[in-house]
Amino acid sequence: MNAVDIKNLSFNYKGAFVFNNLNIEVEKGTFMTILGKGGSGKSTLFKIFSGNLPFEGNVLILNKSIGYNIDKGYLGVISASSNYFKEKSVIDELTYVLKSKGRPLDKIKGEILKVSKKTGIDKILNYSIKDLNVKERILLMFTIQLLNKPKVLFLDNVFGYLDNEKNKIMTELKRLNKRCTIVNITNNTEECIYGKEVLILGDEVIKKKTDEISIEDFSSEGLELPFIVSLSSKLKFYNLINDVYLDMERLVDDLWQ
Repeated sequence: MNAVDIKNLSFNYKGAFVFNNLNIEVEKGTFMTILGKGGSGKSTLFKIFSGNLPFEGNVLILNKSIGYNIDKGYLGVISASSNYFKEKSVIDELTYVLKSKGRPLDKIKGEILKVSKKTGIDKILNYSIKDLNVKERILLMFTIQLLNKPKVLFLDNVFGYLDNEKNKIMTELKRLNKRCTIVNITNNTEECIYGKEVLILGDEVIKKKTDEISIEDFSSEGLELPFIVSLSSKLKFYNLINDVYLDMERLVDDLWQ
């Protein structure tokens, strides 16, 4: 069973099609990066996944409707513009999440402290949510999803708001990915290195394993090359390595052979 099945998805805005019979499959357990230049429909796709836009066609999460998965807590979404908080303070919001999951009251505080340290929000637990900046809200949403343990998680251009916390968050996402499908929708081609698969929205839909994506795949849709691809292509031009890479370890191994 796929984690996500998009079949004949159509959506038009003011008479112009953003998607016209779009078909995408996301395998269960993968970490997919979705890229595309401005106007390719990335934000629209996230809003559809979030249950916030009507559409034509079929979009199934774990073989059921988006609404069903949101209600059951199987589907998580994180975006800078998301505002799904139900409580006034950070600690109350996290407590609400665990109570709704049926956690024993005597275990909740310890679990919140443990996870909040991993995401770097342990110092703001008593803050009012309305006083949080964008980065703090995003870190709170990551904390919520780590506690909630969804089966599918969609991210929408969130890593650009993170600084020193990015490595911590990626470590936790890789752990979560062992039991959760993750789809990262982004404008930043550098984020390809995070996932196992890349999907490029454009005149054609390009879907490949991360280590199989090519310079032509990026350039055909007018996307900027990730730094490691640009670097390795130059090294290959001078016959210093044998291939173009999206994996730094593989590049270094080839360089030192």
